[in-house]
Amino acid sequence: MMVPSFQQTVGFSVQDTLSLFWLHSTSEQATYPRELFDNFLIEFPGRRVGYEYVARIGARLEKEGSLTSFTNSRKKYYHITELGKKRLQEYQKTYFQRFSEITAVIDRFYYQLTKNGVQPSGEVALLHDDFRSYLAKLLSVKDVVRYMALHISLSRSSFYMAQVEDQLNALFGWAPSNGYLYQIARDMEEQNLLVGYWPDERRTVRYLHSTEEGAAFYRVVSQSLTERITHIRGYLHYIMAFLDKPGGSQT
Repeated sequence: MMVPSFQQTVGFSVQDTLSLFWLHSTSEQATYPRELFDNFLIEFPGRRVGYEYVARIGARLEKEGSLTSFTNSRKKYYHITELGKKRLQEYQKTYFQRFSEITAVIDRFYYQLTKNGVQPSGEVALLHDDFRSYLAKLLSVKDVVRYMALHISLSRSSFYMAQVEDQLNALFGWAPSNGYLYQIARDMEEQNLLVGYWPDERRTVRYLHSTEEGAAFYRVVSQSLTERITHIRGYLHYIMAFLDKPGGSQT
């Protein structure tokens, strides 16, 4: 399964990510480019970035005044400056709210799928409209809808798609558009993952129930969604750790 990088999905460019990594790392202790490059590959496995580019971003931040440098044992070390601290706080201010709300939704999905860790507590608030497009890039919305529809179908004799929307909003604080929900429902009927029927001639509500094919596909889509959300959740929590410190302005 190909999972898009965090930078691709959330709009955080490689330069933004490396700048944030430089500023955050050097706010804790002085570091040199090779050390930072190695740490970046550990923290972002699978993210392809060259050492020269990492070093160039450090030099650029120094030129801008965000980092300062000194030489020790023929190694050039960088440390954050007051200007760099202000820039790090700007990253915090710009991205913290966006990522914290998205992370809350992803954490709920993760617990629903894996039951690992502690169940997210607190009221499930609806995701702000400004952040919905970002979440849609992170998730396979089609898989989310198929998962929830099949999940409901396995515990009820019949259901309708408005109940899928209600369940998504109640559990996660987010659901795709009504039109997209019904488009997925039609696709699932065509694939025999669900069977639908009209209970009366008014044809106002179409009821659905499970099939053997749907029950088998439920395991497939659950696994795929779990892998994707686990991967994305790791990126989000790591970036959130950066954005939540230092300075404490967002906590």
